[in-house]
Amino acid sequence: MVIKNARIFFALLGDEVKLPLYVTGVGATDPERHCTRPTGHVYHQVIYTARGEGVLIIDGEEYKIPKCTGFFLPAYYPHEYRAKDGSNWETHWVSFSGASVDQILFNLGLNFPTVFKAVDMTGLERQWEKMLKAIHSPNIHSGYTNSGLLYSFLVELNRTISCPSSPRENHRMEQLKSIIEYIDKNYAMDISLTDLSRIVNLSPQYICRIFRECMNMRPFEHLTKKRLYEAKNLLLDTSLSINDISKAVGYNDCSYFCAVFKKQENVSPAEYRMLYAERQLVRAEREARNAEG
Repeated sequence: MVIKNARIFFALLGDEVKLPLYVTGVGATDPERHCTRPTGHVYHQVIYTARGEGVLIIDGEEYKIPKCTGFFLPAYYPHEYRAKDGSNWETHWVSFSGASVDQILFNLGLNFPTVFKAVDMTGLERQWEKMLKAIHSPNIHSGYTNSGLLYSFLVELNRTISCPSSPRENHRMEQLKSIIEYIDKNYAMDISLTDLSRIVNLSPQYICRIFRECMNMRPFEHLTKKRLYEAKNLLLDTSLSINDISKAVGYNDCSYFCAVFKKQENVSPAEYRMLYAERQLVRAEREARNAEG
């Protein structure tokens, strides 16, 4: 098969192979060829449809791959894919590896073949375009740039799979957005699940479910993250006492605040303030020396 409009770039790898993740290739294949790999590909792959429709065959099962649909294939996993009969199938894809790739994929829930579908592929497409541009760049450090872009791409893929877009899912995301906005504005108050339920007119059980399914956390985990984020800003940007900061972010019990802070940050609030104060002092001294020189 003649690939008429292919944009296929493979990375010239050097020290990038030491990175947790690195891109080995990025491309657009039009039309996509009939590909059979009885022993799989040597690299992990994400392939999705840009135009037309394809068919993926894994483990004896056929999966339709129309527009806004794609698939993840682990390295060395047997597979076959081809255009649907009568369809001009164009794909966008990225192949990758890395020193920590297996652990990262496991943490993102991508340790097995996955077919995914989304109403809006804008997020994935944006990251793919950036990787394509970087790998085509003459910049000798483009491989490092692509490592970061690849991680963002995989995180976006995880979000797409964990909370797929559809009219129903979009409605759920709007509901979730309302809850998050309320928490972010009122984190200093004593918020209960009953309060949230009444304010957004949703049951406590439903609120917990959409948080778990779309954010992989409970509502009050988000509240804790928000409170600690604000507490860290106050520790670094003000001279307020730890007790005052505790109250300012919604904790009436300073000892409990300190315990929560240390559990999340591995240092106490006072240690956090001292640690970053020392870093800021060193930075200021370095900048002063550079200005003198």
